[in-house]
Amino acid sequence: MRALARFIDHLLQKKNKVFEFSHDPECIFRLQLRRAAHDVNLQGNQIVKGDPILGLHIWNERMPKLPVEGADLRWARQAHRLLLHSFRLIAREMQSDEKYAGTQALFGISALFSFTGHTGGVRMMQHFGFTVLPYHPTMGRFGLFWQNFFSWWLMYTYNDVSLNTREFRHLQRSEIWMLADEFIRRYGNHPVH
Repeated sequence: MRALARFIDHLLQKKNKVFEFSHDPECIFRLQLRRAAHDVNLQGNQIVKGDPILGLHIWNERMPKLPVEGADLRWARQAHRLLLHSFRLIAREMQSDEKYAGTQALFGISALFSFTGHTGGVRMMQHFGFTVLPYHPTMGRFGLFWQNFFSWWLMYTYNDVSLNTREFRHLQRSEIWMLADEFIRRYGNHPVH
């Protein structure tokens, strides 16, 4: 089952042109050049459907494994450090390659946190400067079911302890957004260790 999930994950990355931009073993994101699927207002700036954005995709194999007892302070510190390091790598990549010119915002979708129940992830992403918004499904309820099923399957495959606090039927997705200029301002002028 886990091997099949990895295989399907690889096929979906290839189909959706999700790419590895860094060989750094502590980078926990892959990227995707894409277009905004819907309008969104960020701090008074309008991102319009079709605008060029940069998709953030968790690199599941590199996420720190949760301890059997669940997230603790040590795990949270490690996750925080890896996120910060990865954001700095992304900012450096955006500043050094012309293919990112014109990118209006950074965007990601996660089933790891929602507005109800577990909200630590929301606070963490807000701490990093992201706006957290409800998910805008593009494929209706049927598509949302399969997206959630695949997210649950990936959690089972890569970090099964996370399922102790998440039931499939209660999975909710959220979107994270940040203007590209703001992202570069926050993370672009720091050394990457």
